[in-house]
Amino acid sequence: MGKSDMSKTILVIDDSVTNLLIAVEALEKHYRVLTMSTAAKMFALLEKISPDLILLDIAMPEMSGYDAIKKLKESELHSEIPVIFLTALGDSYNEAFGIELGAVDFITKPFSEPVLLQRIKHHLSLSDLIKERTELLEHANAANRAKSEFLSSMSHEIRTPLNAIIGMTAVGKKADSIEEKAHALYKIGEVSSNLLAVINDILDVSKIESNKLELASAEFSFERMLQKMMSVVNFNIVEKHQSFTITVDKNIPHFLIGDKHSLIQVITNLMSNATKFTPDGGRIHLEANLVSENDGVCELRIDVVDDGVGISPEAQKNLFQSYSQVEGGTAHEYGSTGLGLFISRRIVELMGGEITVESEPGKGSKFSFTVKAQRSEKTLRSMLTPEVEWEKVRILVVDDRIETLRQFHDLFNAINVSCDYVTDGSEAMRLINERGSYDLYFIDAKKPTSDSIELARQIKAIDGTRSRVVLLITAVNWVHIEKEALAAGVDQHLLKPLFSSAIISCMNECLRALTLVGSDRADSPETEFTGKKMLLVEDIEISREILVTLLGNTGLEIEHAANGKIAVDMVTADPDRYDIIFMDLKMPVMDGLEATRLIRALPAVQANNLPIVAITANVFQEDIDACVAVGMVEHIGKPFNIDMVMEVLRKHLV
Repeated sequence: MGKSDMSKTILVIDDSVTNLLIAVEALEKHYRVLTMSTAAKMFALLEKISPDLILLDIAMPEMSGYDAIKKLKESELHSEIPVIFLTALGDSYNEAFGIELGAVDFITKPFSEPVLLQRIKHHLSLSDLIKERTELLEHANAANRAKSEFLSSMSHEIRTPLNAIIGMTAVGKKADSIEEKAHALYKIGEVSSNLLAVINDILDVSKIESNKLELASAEFSFERMLQKMMSVVNFNIVEKHQSFTITVDKNIPHFLIGDKHSLIQVITNLMSNATKFTPDGGRIHLEANLVSENDGVCELRIDVVDDGVGISPEAQKNLFQSYSQVEGGTAHEYGSTGLGLFISRRIVELMGGEITVESEPGKGSKFSFTVKAQRSEKTLRSMLTPEVEWEKVRILVVDDRIETLRQFHDLFNAINVSCDYVTDGSEAMRLINERGSYDLYFIDAKKPTSDSIELARQIKAIDGTRSRVVLLITAVNWVHIEKEALAAGVDQHLLKPLFSSAIISCMNECLRALTLVGSDRADSPETEFTGKKMLLVEDIEISREILVTLLGNTGLEIEHAANGKIAVDMVTADPDRYDIIFMDLKMPVMDGLEATRLIRALPAVQANNLPIVAITANVFQEDIDACVAVGMVEHIGKPFNIDMVMEVLRKHLV
């Protein structure tokens, strides 16, 4: 017989008490057994419980077994319960009729106990398999419906920006004024970025479902990572006049080892959702804390809190699942694809953490996640450019906020750079008159900002080009005072909230420029790569045109090859001609991977050391790995990000 299964309930229906006792004695050691003396009473019982199998007699008063099974099969709730006729009517006619009515088996009395038990076991197993198959089918159908809804949503999300791009292109063509054309181009660029974000999300989901989402590991600045994230979401925050604050635990190492881009992606997803689902004038806060550190492995916790529309408890259950969105109307109203949170959850899991949400409709949301990253030994001091004699640099900070002065003080102590601090413009001018001019001024653009601009004007009247003035300002304020500030001689501005790495980068740029003023080494963007030659290997004419135009003012000389075969021939003919190669991957005649292999195989030393950079729409990790395997030194994804292109060029040409 096998093992007992007391979780299964067998209902036995027979008008003979003796027969019921015999059946119970045979079954009770193996199953939970219920009995009923008439078929009519069975339906009242079925309103309370649903047995796993029914043993049904045929010849009974009030309602026969045949009538009972007919009524049972008409029931929506109970038609799938397997029924075995257990009867003294043993002729072939009754057996055939019973099977025809829907019984799964027909056993005649007196029955053999082992046979009865084996048949019950067999039909219970079949019933379990059918239930399991039905559940799997329901899940599959639900998944297919979700994917169909998702594809419909994605069609909307892709076609909407495409319509805007096509429409604004037509508007730009018809526009008479430069301003109208510039506005059209600006809108095209903005919408194109949104479209690219949607496509990237779809690709990430594809990678997750095929188990191809992998993490990179490299050293990065935690603060710069946050700055890059802010540069992505800041426009929407400014546009909606939202209040954004950020708090970073000072115990978080300045440099970590991990996947910077994936971390940016998660935080950007959460911040983008916060800005979308928070009304104009709402508040958003990001907080980063060090939870723990063991053997150099840091566990970080990031919280993104908003006072937006909130999320219902029902919607929260599926929030991090694929092909699911917040309530459809809300998602479409605020422009959400529903992919970001699913992608974020998978990235966070790969980084050794978890992601959660706390939310209440109408009262905002709090998304929190943890990740793990290795501490780097790199220090802030190492970020200082060696082109400046830092021991001779004189810096003045003007700000009436004690917390800001303390931030500058702690930073300058850490990097061993001297600095003076004052709280207002009159004190700054007194110090300048007493001690002489400074090389670099950080001035808070407090309200009214005209005071800060006037101080900058006074400083420039004294120092001219011998110093640099930097305004500390919010993005919202800078939009309103940019023209006036530049006219007063302000050289740069730093956006709040301030980060140590951003301050150092600003110092490097300002003070390096001062050391180069009037020297032969003073490079402008127009002459940055003068004397350098690039071989651009690209079969699509418009892609060549875009890159050539973007680099047209850098002094870089660019030659073309329409496929890998032409490129190999050009390098073979003159291995010393080019300083760098930008190589597309998918091209006719010969692709970029094969061309790179052949160039690397050339006997010339220059060909072996020549930087070859992949420029491609193939952006999966396996594509990047394939580029590295053949000897490419960098990978730039299409569409081109000019900042990334310039960063790669400076890395290999300067």
